[in-house]
Amino acid sequence: MAASGSMKGSMTGLTTGLLVGGHKVARLLEAELEGTGLSAGEAVLLSALASGPMTMTGVMAALHIQASTATSLVSRLEKHGYVQRSPNPADGRSLLVASTDAGSVLCKAAAAAFTRVDKKLAQAGRDAVQGHNALMQRLEDLT
Repeated sequence: MAASGSMKGSMTGLTTGLLVGGHKVARLLEAELEGTGLSAGEAVLLSALASGPMTMTGVMAALHIQASTATSLVSRLEKHGYVQRSPNPADGRSLLVASTDAGSVLCKAAAAAFTRVDKKLAQAGRDAVQGHNALMQRLEDLT
């Protein structure tokens, strides 16, 4: 990678660019989340839980993550009192993960951070945003 941090030279390709870009967006988000104590992944999970409780399988599907990553995220948020796990009344074999009142407050702070990052990224222009949306739809179609 060049000293300027660009991807010219040693790293090329759409896939590499998307993966590296995702990490860069996560760092931008974490800078906006400073003071909340949340990581980007934790903020995304709290945002997903804003629409209601979900099973661990639902967490994995919503965030496109493995079971171990989902368990780690939920455990960290639970340790701080931002989420709670409880038996799923619809299926005694699974647990529901729900945001607590404290988690809902942080979710609002995370939403504001997402909005600030979105505004920064949207400065790339409408074509860039439409291109991103098309790529995300294509990824959805492929998975």
